[in-house]
Amino acid sequence: MRITKEPVKKSRTGGERGIAGEVKALMKTAARLQNALKRFRTVEKALEDSEAKYRLLVKHSSDGVLLFDPHTLEILEANTSFLLMTGYEEKEITSFRLTDIILMSKKEIIANAKKVLQKKELVFGLRKYRKKDGTLIDVEITSSLINHNNAKFIMVNVRDVSDRLRSQHKLEKQADILREQAEIIDIAEDAIIVQDMKGRITFWNNGARGRYGFTSEEALGKNVSRLLRTKFPEKVENIRKKILFKGKWDGEITQKTKSGRELVVFSKWKLRRDEKGRPVAILEINNDITERKRAERSLEESKKELESRVALRTSELMNANSRLVFELKRRKQVEDLLRRAAERYKDLFDNSPIGIYRIDQDGRILMANPALIRMMGYASYDEFSSVRSFKKSCEPTYLGKKIKDRLEKEGRIRGFEARWKLPDGSVIYVSENARAIKDDDGKTLYYEGTVEDISERRQTQERIDQYQRQLRSLASELSLAEERERRRIATLLHDHIGQMLAVSKIKLGSIQDVLKDNGLADEIKEIRDHVGQAIKITRSLTFELSPPILYDLGLEAALEWLTEQLEEQSSIRREFESDGVYKPISDGMRVLLFTAVRELLVNVTKHSGASQVKVTVRRPDGNISIHVADNGSGFNASKRSYHIAEARGFGLFSIRERLHSLGGHMDVRSGVGRGTRIILIAPLEHEEVE
Repeated sequence: MRITKEPVKKSRTGGERGIAGEVKALMKTAARLQNALKRFRTVEKALEDSEAKYRLLVKHSSDGVLLFDPHTLEILEANTSFLLMTGYEEKEITSFRLTDIILMSKKEIIANAKKVLQKKELVFGLRKYRKKDGTLIDVEITSSLINHNNAKFIMVNVRDVSDRLRSQHKLEKQADILREQAEIIDIAEDAIIVQDMKGRITFWNNGARGRYGFTSEEALGKNVSRLLRTKFPEKVENIRKKILFKGKWDGEITQKTKSGRELVVFSKWKLRRDEKGRPVAILEINNDITERKRAERSLEESKKELESRVALRTSELMNANSRLVFELKRRKQVEDLLRRAAERYKDLFDNSPIGIYRIDQDGRILMANPALIRMMGYASYDEFSSVRSFKKSCEPTYLGKKIKDRLEKEGRIRGFEARWKLPDGSVIYVSENARAIKDDDGKTLYYEGTVEDISERRQTQERIDQYQRQLRSLASELSLAEERERRRIATLLHDHIGQMLAVSKIKLGSIQDVLKDNGLADEIKEIRDHVGQAIKITRSLTFELSPPILYDLGLEAALEWLTEQLEEQSSIRREFESDGVYKPISDGMRVLLFTAVRELLVNVTKHSGASQVKVTVRRPDGNISIHVADNGSGFNASKRSYHIAEARGFGLFSIRERLHSLGGHMDVRSGVGRGTRIILIAPLEHEEVE
């Protein structure tokens, strides 16, 4: 700061007074400089702290960050994420230039750096970086300018997008394949139709539109048989059964176009199943053979006319020869098909993990696969089929008279679970499917079926059921033990601590009356007020732990008290309703229902946003029914699982399980924006008739 000296004005008393003024001015200036220096140091310290925080943030960022000199392209610093991404050490990376790790020409790198320096704009895009092991990774970068201590640097944020780009390329390739397939299907001349399992059209290609005259908008969602007025060679139900059994069907059908023209088409149907093997759709390919049929009819008429002109014997010989050749060819084709089908069936029969059998009406084994033989405890089919009587060695269900009678009556049995005793005395549990094979006259020829060993599954289920019963029992015992402890603590507070506090308050009142004129009266009054407050808190704590009203006046009075407490402690209006009918209930069930309703009312307060709640108690038949209904926001009970408690305490899952363990159940009825109604049903004790 420049200080201008003004000429000293001499006073009447001399020049000393002017010099003193200058000294004072200099001292004030020095004080201002000192204050400015202090403020500068404070700002400098704040900047240092800010820089340290910024460095810490950059170092631990999940994205890679590097700092380089825009003039020399030397890498000055890189954070931990960038080092992990590229595989370099910190000492190695600072010895490189940007051109050593980026797969880009030096000219392009310098041009990008100039954009940041001159225009001070962000440079971003995709780059390829070279890792320490020589491999390349795809990254997404953002470059920005940083000014520090009169120097300019460029900071680059780097994010590894290799996996994302690979996934994107894979999806694009799959989309191209699907697009090509769809185009091929759409340009096919044959009519290609996809219908769901109810016969509704879900796909209608251009071939179908040209063939029948209906647009996709007119066809989609319609029943294909009704839309095209299809006439089948047999009942549609039989055709669908064949498709479900064989997976395909083909045959000639008659259909009509939009204009009413009748077409004869050769239709091929193919069943499509989902990943779990469930039928989801039927692919239908229709080839118009109307003209061919007309040509065939014309040819047939011409052939008949020709045959009438040829000598009778020559015609007969030619027809016989033609039929013979055709029959021999067809027979060979049928034999080939039968042979291949037999090979596939034998492979399935021999390698199936499920037992397959065929027996006559007398119980003799006609056929059994290796899985059934092993399941029955035999080494070979000969040994198994040589057994004349199974009563001493084993007891398979399919030999029983009851099963045979049922098969004779119903014709088929599905999912029948049974217990088999094997020759070695062990027992297995099986699931059977069986049917009776009859001739045209309805007489039973034999029985056949499949057997699956479900012993391990059954044992596992039994163990699960046993564990669940144990857990329910433990939960019930825990609830009762908790309530007994609450009751004990509440009794202790009421009978001992509460009584002692009450007596203390009475005695303090007596002392206060004696010391009215003494200075200690105010102190004793203050102590008495504290004791009164302690009595009030003790009573409140007693009611919160285990309200005496539950044991003195019963469940319904305690529930009404709960609703009163809810209205006092919140802005929710309450309504309580009881049918007034006597309801004999056990101590354990009374405690469980009271605790459950208390938990439900807490949930209404915390989560529902309701302005009104109603509790209704009734006695339907031999049960007690408690309804807790609110007008809150509700939830979708069909999608939201209430088997997991959302808060401390019972939770809906715990209430349901404990009710179930005592023979009761819980029903939840709710909808978004329609409030919630929860119904608790529990059995009453049997009343003794005198």
